[in-house]
Amino acid sequence: MSAFAQERKQTRKFFNRVLFVFPFIERNLFPEYRRALKKLKLPAEYTVLDLATGTGILAGAFAERGHRVTGYDFADRLLKRAQKKFPQVRFEHFDLFHLKQLPGKSFDIVAMGYFLHGVHPDFRRQVLKQAAGIAVKYVLVFDYCCPGGRFVRFIEWLEGPHYPHFVAGSRNKDFAEAGLSIEQEINLSEYGSVWLCRKKEEER
Repeated sequence: MSAFAQERKQTRKFFNRVLFVFPFIERNLFPEYRRALKKLKLPAEYTVLDLATGTGILAGAFAERGHRVTGYDFADRLLKRAQKKFPQVRFEHFDLFHLKQLPGKSFDIVAMGYFLHGVHPDFRRQVLKQAAGIAVKYVLVFDYCCPGGRFVRFIEWLEGPHYPHFVAGSRNKDFAEAGLSIEQEINLSEYGSVWLCRKKEEER
C-alpha cells in the first residue's frame, strides 16, 4: 500500500472514531456557515456539491437557504449523522480521490468546509483543480486563515501533519494553481475565513 493510500485509510478511521467531538464542532461552525452564506447572497437556484461534508453542517446551511445540495464523504459514521440531521440533503459515500470521475460543470457551486488544511499539499492541489472543473459558477472554501487556539491545534495535531504547512501557506497561490481567482474573502472568526473563487476563464 502506498504512503498516500495508507494516509487516506488512517484519515477515514480517525474521523469515524472522533464522531464524539462533532457536536462541539457543529455548535461553533454551523452559525459561521450561516453568517457567511447570508453575506455572500448566492442565488438559491444554484446547485451545490459539498466535498468532505462530514456531519453535513455546511450542506445543511446551504439547504436552509433553498439550494439543492449533495454532500460527499468517505466516513460512514459521519454520513449517518449528517443524513439524520439534514434529511433534505442527498449524502453519498465517496472518496474525493475519485473526483476525476465526475463530469465537468455538473454543479453550480463546489464547496468545502475546513477540509483542505488536513490533506497533503499534492492532494489539496488535485482537489482544487478538479473542483474548478466540476463547478459552473464558483468554488467556495471555508478554512483556517491563521493558527487556531490550543484546542484547534490539538485536534489538528491528532488529525495529521498538514495543518501547520497549510496555515503558513498562501491561499492565493493554491487557488491560482487550480485556475481560480478570489472574488470575495470574508474573515469569519479569529482563525477562520471563507473564499469565494471564480474560474479565471469565466472572468473574461
